Amino acid sequence: MKKFLSLTVAIVMLFSMSIVTYAEGSVSNEIDPNKEIQLSLNDAIDYALKHSRDVKIQDLEMKAAQLKYEQSRSGARDIKDQIEEYNNLPDDIRGEIREEVIPIIESELVELGVIDRQAKLTRQISVWNKEIKENEIKYNVEKAYFDLLQSEIDMEIAREGLELANKQYEQSKKMYELGSISHQQLLSVELAVSQAQSGLDMAIMGYELQRMSFNNTLGLSLGQKVKLTDKIEYKTHEDIELEKAIEVANENSAMLKAAKESFELSELTLKAVKAKHVTPNQYKYREQEIAVEQAAKNLDTTKNGVEMAVRSAYHSLITAEKQIKTYEKAVENAQKAYELTELSYSLGQNTSNDVTKARIDLMDAKKSLTKQIHAYNLALLDFKYAIGLGKNTIGGGF
Repeated sequence: MKKFLSLTVAIVMLFSMSIVTYAEGSVSNEIDPNKEIQLSLNDAIDYALKHSRDVKIQDLEMKAAQLKYEQSRSGARDIKDQIEEYNNLPDDIRGEIREEVIPIIESELVELGVIDRQAKLTRQISVWNKEIKENEIKYNVEKAYFDLLQSEIDMEIAREGLELANKQYEQSKKMYELGSISHQQLLSVELAVSQAQSGLDMAIMGYELQRMSFNNTLGLSLGQKVKLTDKIEYKTHEDIELEKAIEVANENSAMLKAAKESFELSELTLKAVKAKHVTPNQYKYREQEIAVEQAAKNLDTTKNGVEMAVRSAYHSLITAEKQIKTYEKAVENAQKAYELTELSYSLGQNTSNDVTKARIDLMDAKKSLTKQIHAYNLALLDFKYAIGLGKNTIGGGF
């Protein structure tokens, strides 16, 4: 009983941790939760994208960024106009009112294009963030879809295990009537059936919890019945050149592009500061020097993070792929062992416990294989997003 409660608590905790937070802001479509809906993977992704408030928020942020960009450009034009007016003044007057007409640093920032580029970067980040948010939603839906499929398979395997246990029980009853086995052996088979039923009950509960997590990810009501039409399959991937993949990731990563631009802008800002503070023994000068170093550090960290994500996803993918063959062979061997043990039992050469153990070993081998294929598919998913634009939105620190 304690073991059952521990497993129940573990599954509930797993479900609680797996809920995707963005779905809290999703709009649930008016679907009758009492009617089962069928969803392919693409259907699930389309539904989540269509009903996510996060995507709508990103659209609004893009519009806000466009307004901010226009305001920045307008401000830069005003500064340029002031500079032009100042340059048309007589030399003796210009020298006296230089800082009163237009601050040196601001004018340098305009001349160097920093203000314009910073405004463009802010606007571009809002564009990237919308696509990144869509990537995040797609990734979470794909993962949730695969997780629910895995729960379905776990349920099917548990049901198969119960059917085999019942088959053994029916056979054992006949053998007991014929005097081939003892009453104690028959009781052990009954216990095995009860344990198999408990295993199925746990698998069904695990499926229901995973279904609620899936619905939450899509923005469906938690009670909505769903039928997934795609299946978990082992699909081979194209040959991967790791170093080439890292290059592609560096070219595609929005986070890295933003970090590079921020670093260049920090250097140009330091150049503008030097136009007024010609010696480093001034606070503004030192302050911007620190900003440059921080931007350089952020660039290095971001670049390393992109590379690490690609390498990690690649090694997980290759490792999972290699192990699939091993698990396929394990299922084949376990199937043969079960059939031989069952035959030997019917001939009186093995005990009921031997058959139960062989059955459990077979079910475990099948579960291990499906979990490995599941791990492979998730690793392939991670690799796909690791070499793309990204799936984590860019914060306001750039």
